[in-house]
Amino acid sequence: MVAVNAQAFIKMLEAEDIDAAYTFGQSTNRAEVAAFLRQYQKTFKYPSGKPLAYMKFVEFETPYEQIVLKSQHAAGYTSLRAADEYEANPGKVIVRVIVSLKNNYGGPKPPDDSYNVVVSQSKPIEPRKVSSTEPCNPFDVTATPVAGACVGYIREIALDFDAEQFQSGIVKIKVTLPESPSMEGTFDLDNLM
Repeated sequence: MVAVNAQAFIKMLEAEDIDAAYTFGQSTNRAEVAAFLRQYQKTFKYPSGKPLAYMKFVEFETPYEQIVLKSQHAAGYTSLRAADEYEANPGKVIVRVIVSLKNNYGGPKPPDDSYNVVVSQSKPIEPRKVSSTEPCNPFDVTATPVAGACVGYIREIALDFDAEQFQSGIVKIKVTLPESPSMEGTFDLDNLM
């Protein structure tokens, strides 16, 4: 599957585009789908400077990619539901960041406001909505981990944008972390659908 340019996700998806994204996500060729999704995702290793916190993962979810993802994982997700959801929220772009504290960290939980994500092109782009969750929080002994054993602190930060806020070219996601150097990832929007 070949992406065209940033205009492909800025413009409204047609019914054929929605069906193509849904069908592609349902493909049994998992290697091809995984290769497509890697364009939208960046994974980071723990930095050599041994900071307290670091960015593990960042994803730039266009409307097209969101349909591909949901058609792979959401039970009962159909082409009709994909069209309905897109129509209810056309042009929604999500930037999702996963940050973690270093393994075996024994200090206090950093304040919630010590994490900050800025998305920019020539200047910062203001998100419509920002949400933050803690899928793994060993500081909270009453919390139930989302998936399996919770051995290290993980925070997920999701920023919602409208596709029209972006232009062709590089987008930079810069994450400010508690007591650690900031980290960033970039995506070339000309390569995404």
